[in-house]
Amino acid sequence: MAPSKIHPAIRFEALPASYGDALLVTCTGPSGDWRMLVDTGPDECWPMLKKRLAGIPVNAEGRRHIDLAVISHIDHDHIGAAQGLFNDRSLNLSYGDVWFNAPPRPPMSRGVAEGHSLATLLGAEHTPLPWNRAWRGKNVVTTEEQPFVELPTEPGAPRLTLLSPTPATLATLFKVWAKELARLRLPDQPPPVGASREAGPPDVEALAERASALDHAPANGSSIALLVEHAGASVLLAADAYAPVLVEALEALAARRGVTLPWKVDVFKLSHHGSRANVTTDLIRTVQATHYVVSTNGAIFGHPNDEAIARVVKHGGPAATLWFNHANERSARWAAADLRPYGCSVNQPGASGMGVTITLAGNVAA
Repeated sequence: MAPSKIHPAIRFEALPASYGDALLVTCTGPSGDWRMLVDTGPDECWPMLKKRLAGIPVNAEGRRHIDLAVISHIDHDHIGAAQGLFNDRSLNLSYGDVWFNAPPRPPMSRGVAEGHSLATLLGAEHTPLPWNRAWRGKNVVTTEEQPFVELPTEPGAPRLTLLSPTPATLATLFKVWAKELARLRLPDQPPPVGASREAGPPDVEALAERASALDHAPANGSSIALLVEHAGASVLLAADAYAPVLVEALEALAARRGVTLPWKVDVFKLSHHGSRANVTTDLIRTVQATHYVVSTNGAIFGHPNDEAIARVVKHGGPAATLWFNHANERSARWAAADLRPYGCSVNQPGASGMGVTITLAGNVAA
């Protein structure tokens, strides 16, 4: 049998999407690159995102192709720049599939209008974009029978496994669609009461053991969360998913594949921008990564919470690296901390102004 060689397999980019997510995942193969864009950040991030997408090489048809675009859920910090993305014509973008969940006839309000107009756009005759093609036009959701869905793998494409949402969490959002989204915080509102702003060096032990309430926001529970595996490399994209949902899905997937927990991945984009209500000790003990990524500038909601980062530092496994896609007081505090006793290090973004990029090597047959 021919020996294996080490090749670049996945390039993961956490773009500087303000207090939101805009993630670009590129999987490299013999026949070329496969690209996935997950979320867009809030509306003010469109110029930044457009600049990065303009760097995608054009194909033989003169188009910049995105194999899969995922709008994980209807929160402004994830969907806000989607209108710019899907209405832009200057980039000559094409899409293999677009994943997005919406009820058939949503009522209208600010947050709801964003979701409804995107749904209308994706289904409009004059804009023939694919919508949930991999799901035969139905919602992107796990099943009542098992808490994950392993999708068929196309040649040259990565293996995708859906971990969230569940039928129950998606139904909960649809029941309160107008009410829940209408009261989402707007960008000019202050951080919520209770956002951690502790001074001085972080006490990892005390913070990691501090009790936290779990996230119950319906929009977050509807998040599309994915495990991406390609050529021996892996990335867990958690969006704002609930920790218990991810734990249940990973436990069931591990049992199916005969994997011993904790599940090992190369990159874990932490749920809900490092919120203590989503990054729980149970979750970090279920899945461990070499690289943990926080996507936020700390505005509006005060993320990441110190408790979440401390749980990663204490329970996240040996030689783990924390990546922050914005340099600010939150990331600087952890960068200045002595995390050597835990075998953990911190990386902040460089001078490129385009967040952080992690290139993962993979094994392919020679």
